[in-house]
Formats: sequence, structure tokens, C-alpha cells
Amino acid sequence: MFTGIVSRKTELTDLNEISERLNFLGMPVLSSSNLISFHSSSTFHDQKTQVSLYKNKKNETFINIQYSFIPNVLSWILGICFFPLGFLIFIIPSKEKDDFQFLINTIDL
Repeated sequence: MFTGIVSRKTELTDLNEISERLNFLGMPVLSSSNLISFHSSSTFHDQKTQVSLYKNKKNETFINIQYSFIPNVLSWILGICFFPLGFLIFIIPSKEKDDFQFLINTIDL
């Protein structure tokens, strides 16, 4: 529901080293040579993040971080049962997404 993509130039070429720096993303769920997926849950939302590396034509390495904050079942139940004020619960995943985006843009990769 609340998604975003960050693409940044990096000097790191090993995805495992990058995943160690991004250990706050949760547990790695899926891993391949150039893609790692993370998943973590909170009371009102689930966070899914994919981290991948690619090289452009100039042989510069870039890191792509694709993330989504999805309200879970509890959020939907509260939103529907306490309509219309219940939908204020969706401010929580939206705020988490904004904080995450700020953190990703300020962390050194």
C-alpha cells in the first residue's frame, strides 16, 4: 500500500556485506547472487524490502532498494470496525515508510 524505490551509487560489490549493513530490515527471506529479500512484521503493518545490485554501462555499481509497508489484518479490522476514524490507523504504516525512506537516504552504503 505504501511503497517506494531508492537507487544509489555504491562502492560495495558484495551483496552480503550490504545486507550486514542493512540488518535492521529484518530477516532475509530470499537470497540469490544479486537479490536479497527481507521481511519484518509490526503490530499494524508488514514490511517487505528487496535489495539488489546492478552495474550500468559505465561499470558503476548501483544498489536498488524496493520497499513496501502493508497494513496487516489487524489494521484493516480496526479501520473497518471504527469507520471513519478507524482509518487513521493507516497513518502508522505511512509514517513508518517516511521514516524508513529518510533512514535509507542518510545511511552510508
